[in-house]
Formats: sequence, structure tokens, C-alpha cells
Amino acid sequence: MKKFLIRRAMEGAASIPKHEMNKGGKASEAVLEEMRNEGKMIQQETSYVAGDNVFCVYNAESKGLIEEHAERTGGVATEITEIAIVIKHNTSVVS
Repeated sequence: MKKFLIRRAMEGAASIPKHEMNKGGKASEAVLEEMRNEGKMIQQETSYVAGDNVFCVYNAESKGLIEEHAERTGGVATEITEIAIVIKHNTSVVS
């Protein structure tokens, strides 16, 4: 699978209460599970909330699956970028 960074522009994202973020995350995971049950290779790795954005790291076979997930959740995928290289700074190793 490829690795993608998704930027979701959400005004005031850093001010959204954690319980609301958890609710959204569970709804997102439910759609991911549906998609995997359909044989689509997609999984969410991590999300970061910063300012007016939520940045998510996903593993998926294609950018199209990320777009499909956003559409099915009614969410936003403002920008989707395939990650070429991951540098693990605690070990100074490129993987």
C-alpha cells in the first residue's frame, strides 16, 4: 500500500472538543471497515489537529480510495499528497 498525507481544512479544528473528534473518528473508522469488507485496501494510521486543519496519514492502494472515503463520510479532503519517503528522526534512518 501507498502512504498518503491528507489535509482537511476545518476552521477552528484545534478548538473542537475531544469527544466530538472521537465521535467523528469512530464514524470514519466505520466507513473504513465497510470499505475493507468490500476488498478495498485502506487504513488510517494517525491524525494530527493543528490550527484550522486536521492532518491524517492513511495507507491505501490509491488516492481514489482516499477520495471515496471522504465522499462516503461526508468529510473533506482538501489536499491529498502521496508520501514518498518517511524519515524516522529518532533513529536517523530513512524508510
